[in-house]
Amino acid sequence: MRTLLLLTCVLGVACGSEDVGDGIDPDGGFSSTGDGGEAETDASQPTSGYVDPSCTDGTYSESLPDVNAGIGDIAYTGNIGTFVDEVLARRYPVGGQLVAGGRTNTNFGQDCDILFAGSPSSADDVMGRLNTIVHECGHFYDFTLSSGGTSGYFITEALTLSCERGDTTDRGGDTFARSRINGDAYAALRPPCPDASDCDSYAPIYLDGDPDDQTFDGGDQGFNLLFEEAIQYVNSLATEWAIVDQMPANQRTSARDGILTFLWWTERYLRMARLEYPDAYQRITNPCWRNAILTMWGRAWLYLEATDGLTPLGIEDAAILELVSDPELLGEIERLRELEGC
Repeated sequence: MRTLLLLTCVLGVACGSEDVGDGIDPDGGFSSTGDGGEAETDASQPTSGYVDPSCTDGTYSESLPDVNAGIGDIAYTGNIGTFVDEVLARRYPVGGQLVAGGRTNTNFGQDCDILFAGSPSSADDVMGRLNTIVHECGHFYDFTLSSGGTSGYFITEALTLSCERGDTTDRGGDTFARSRINGDAYAALRPPCPDASDCDSYAPIYLDGDPDDQTFDGGDQGFNLLFEEAIQYVNSLATEWAIVDQMPANQRTSARDGILTFLWWTERYLRMARLEYPDAYQRITNPCWRNAILTMWGRAWLYLEATDGLTPLGIEDAAILELVSDPELLGEIERLRELEGC
């Protein structure tokens, strides 16, 4: 049942993303307009003030995409899988591993890359969906790594995380519905679209519904699936960066916006748990979950630093970064570090 409920949410995102506020694809597909840009693979560990170099987040290391690898000789002949595999093998091997892992999930009738590629007629069409393919295949792979009350997360070939009881109390876990952060002290700073001009285009998808109305919505899912999305939005940013040179001229993506939004939500969820849901807080700050959160946090900043200043990869990322940078919210991450003994 867990897999089927989560797939409902995933398919809802993939099928509805074209209509989400201001042309933003919540999985980071090409959209809007702006300036071009370039990036170099120049780091393997985060170094900004958002991580602690002596703790799990600051010591996280990963090989970055080879953004300069030649792919011009890769022809699209109508075989989506072959094209995706060859591009990712050269530019973002972790993304290739996610797609390969996602294909092992045979519960949905098609390989994940085929399912989320749309109906491409050219290499450009596939490139425009590559982020979504990697993101959703990442979900499919993590489904196969999860069982019962245990949630599994593929990070890289060398690292898979697995923690228990991260779902809501009425779904066999110890946490609360992620949509409850709609009622915290920070929600008004970026309300769900279309209720304001400076609005959160991700909230109507991931923080939807009323957790008390006995009707299932994606927002009823617990911390484990908030975390799952955060993991995949790091992969979304990594994928878009890997192929930024393939983007149509004068277009931008919401790749940076997506992961920054989920960092902000993670901070807010931790704060609400600490203040209002002590059992949930005890669960998600136990050694397994806090290590997982700090690992995700460090990996996110690795890619955010690498893409800093790359105009094509963000739309409202500067505004969301300001929200993430709130000292009180950053204090929630510092509390995890203190529990880690950093």
